Amino acid sequence: MTIAIIGAGLSGTLTAIHLLKNAASGTTVYLIEPDRYRMNRGVAYSSQLPFQPLNVPASAMSLFADEPLDFFNWLEKYAHLYQRQISLPVQSTDFIPRTVFGDYLKARLLEAEAGAAKGVSFVRVYEEALSVSRQGRGFAVSCSNQLNLSANKVVLAVGNFPPAPLPIPNQSFYKSPCYVASPWSAKGLRGLQAQEPLLLIGSSLTMVDLVGSLQAQGHKGKVYVVSRHGLLPQPFDVSTRPCPNLAIPAAAYLSALGLLRFVREEIKRAEATGYTWRSVLDALRDDVPVLWQSLPLKEKKIFLRHVRPYWEVHRHRMPAASAALLQELQKNGQLEVIAAAVVDVHEKGNGARVTIRRRHHKATEEIEVGRVINCTGPQCDYTQVIAPLVQQLLADGLAQPDVLYLGLKTTPSGKLVDAAGKSVRGAFTLGPPRKGMLYESTALREIRQQAKALAFRLIREGKATLEIAEKS
Repeated sequence: MTIAIIGAGLSGTLTAIHLLKNAASGTTVYLIEPDRYRMNRGVAYSSQLPFQPLNVPASAMSLFADEPLDFFNWLEKYAHLYQRQISLPVQSTDFIPRTVFGDYLKARLLEAEAGAAKGVSFVRVYEEALSVSRQGRGFAVSCSNQLNLSANKVVLAVGNFPPAPLPIPNQSFYKSPCYVASPWSAKGLRGLQAQEPLLLIGSSLTMVDLVGSLQAQGHKGKVYVVSRHGLLPQPFDVSTRPCPNLAIPAAAYLSALGLLRFVREEIKRAEATGYTWRSVLDALRDDVPVLWQSLPLKEKKIFLRHVRPYWEVHRHRMPAASAALLQELQKNGQLEVIAAAVVDVHEKGNGARVTIRRRHHKATEEIEVGRVINCTGPQCDYTQVIAPLVQQLLADGLAQPDVLYLGLKTTPSGKLVDAAGKSVRGAFTLGPPRKGMLYESTALREIRQQAKALAFRLIREGKATLEIAEKS
C-alpha cells in the first residue's frame, strides 16, 4: 500500500508518525512538502518571529494522548540545547517557543522512521503537490518539477492558509510594499523603523505574537489593533482545576441561544464551588463536535454571527505573560485596541492612510501608519484559496466546501465528499479542513486524535485490500 500525505505540518507529520509506528512491510509513505524548512514543522512551528510562544503550557503539548507528558519529558532531556530560548530549569507550566516544539515534532518523526518495520518505506518529497486525480482504484499525484506519484490513499494535510484579503474598494493596495498579507512570516516586520506606527487588523493570538515580536526587536512606535469587536484573547491560567463532566441538556443541542445559556449557567455553578469559567470550557471541549453537528444549519449561522467572537477569545487563550505585556502597552499608550471595521486603505508616501469606522458609529476616521499587517485569521473559504491543488480538487469535483465555508465537506471519518455528494474512497483530510464538520479541529489535542484514528484506518483498509487480493 502506498499513502501520499500532502502537507508536512503538524497534521501530516503526526499521521506519518503513527503510520510508521504501526504499518506492516510493503507500505510506502510519501510526505509531500515543497518548503524544506517547513518539512515536519509547517507554518505554525517554523516561524522566525522573535516572539512566538505556544499558547498552552508544556505539560499539555504531548503528541500522544496516552503519553501526556511526552513533550515535557523530551524538553527536560534536551533543555540544555535551548538555553537562549527558555529558562532553566524548565517547568511543566512554561510556555515554550513554537520552534522548540517543531524540533520535538521532527525528533519523534525521525524516531518513528528509524523504528519502522522492515519493508516500510518513508519518502520525503520536496515538491508542491499540484493536483490529485483518480488513477484506477487509487490516485495520481502530480507535483512541481514534473514529478508524478501513484498512491492507493491520499491524505490532504494542508493546514491553514493565509488570511483572506480585506474587503476594501481599493484592491490595488494589496500590491503595496507596506501591506503584509501573511502575518506568520518574519519578513513582515523587517525594515520597520523603531518609531514607525503600524496597524494590525485582527485581534487574535497571531496579533499577540506580533506585538510580542515587535517588543522583542525594540519597536517603540504606536501599534493600532483593529477588529470588529475589539476583543482580546483571555489569559491562560495554569492553576485552573478540571471540573467534572457536564450534563448537557437537550436545549443546548437545538439552538445557539440554548447552548449559550447552558454554558453561562454551568459557569455560575462552577464558580460557586471553586471552579472557573475556564474549567467549564475545558470540560466542554470533547463535546463540541457532537454539539456542533446537532445544531440546525440556521442555528450554526447564528452562532457564527453572534457567539463565535466571544467563544474564540475564551477558548483560545494567550499566556499570562503576553496578557501582562499587552496590558502594559495599552496603559502607556503604545497599543490601542479599536472595535471597528476597515473601510478602505490607500498608500500615502511610504506608508498607508487607513479609513476605519468604529463599532456603533456612522462617522469614519483616518489613521496613518507605516505598515498594515493582516491578522484576521486563516482563510477558511476554500473557493477563495489560490493554492493550485485546492483549485484543482474543487474544479474537478473531487472535493467541495462545506455549506458554511469553514473548510471542506467530509464524512465523519474524514473522507472527502465530492461535488456529487459522495464520499471519495481513499481520500481523507484532517485538521483545519474539517472545521465545518467538527468546529474544534485546529488545536493539537484534536489533531492528535484525528491523526491516530486516520493512520489506523488506513492500515486496516490496507490489510483488507491485501487480503482480498490474495484470495483472488
